[in-house]
Amino acid sequence: MRISVVFGYLLGLAVVLITILTKEDTSYFLDPGALAITLGGTFAALLIHFSPRAFSIAWISFIKLFTEKQYSRKYIIDQLVLLSRDAKRNGVRSILSSSFVKENPFLEKGLMLVADGENPEEIEESLIQESITVTEEYSLGEQVLKFGGSVSPQFGMMGTIIGLIAMLNRVEDPASIPAAMGLALVTTLYGLLMSALFFKPTAGKIRIKNQIDTKSREIMVEGILSIEKGDSSQITREKLSIYF
Repeated sequence: MRISVVFGYLLGLAVVLITILTKEDTSYFLDPGALAITLGGTFAALLIHFSPRAFSIAWISFIKLFTEKQYSRKYIIDQLVLLSRDAKRNGVRSILSSSFVKENPFLEKGLMLVADGENPEEIEESLIQESITVTEEYSLGEQVLKFGGSVSPQFGMMGTIIGLIAMLNRVEDPASIPAAMGLALVTTLYGLLMSALFFKPTAGKIRIKNQIDTKSREIMVEGILSIEKGDSSQITREKLSIYF
């Protein structure tokens, strides 16, 4: 997942930059004022619309696209079957030191509850509630970026309108209007670039990751409950086979 995200960003930037560099004069594509109004306006709107906590969640969601491991359903099921076998032989506490368990706090928490002898219904309820909470949080992070993708072109257009108003009020030679209009349109380019290459694709990536992670936690809950019941590895695999 992280490779595709990085490659997508780099490819998108490369296409835009190559297109710009083929022009005879590239200086008019760089305008600090245009960048300031587009970036500043977008983040001002985000601050108005969302709480600081939502910003924090969005940032964490974005970072986890690059730092968090993504497991296939088959791999998760295979690992849970192995854990079930080891737990059957040596007890639940023996599998808490497994590398797969350590890499997944959600799974580790569930197995610790099992090891502590908690009631199965309470374990299931606790894990399901935690999974719902995490899913909702990442949905909020997605909303932040999605909203940024919707307002950044608007601020780009706003910058263009400001530039055109200023231009038309001071231009004495009508022949110079087309060139000046090209410079004013730079803010629209910035807004579209931010929306199309960063905000909306990233929001979509977070949504897909959230869906995959939610299903992974669902599989883990089923596996944890199977381990709690003392099921054999074969029974655990049969229970989890519905998720293939």
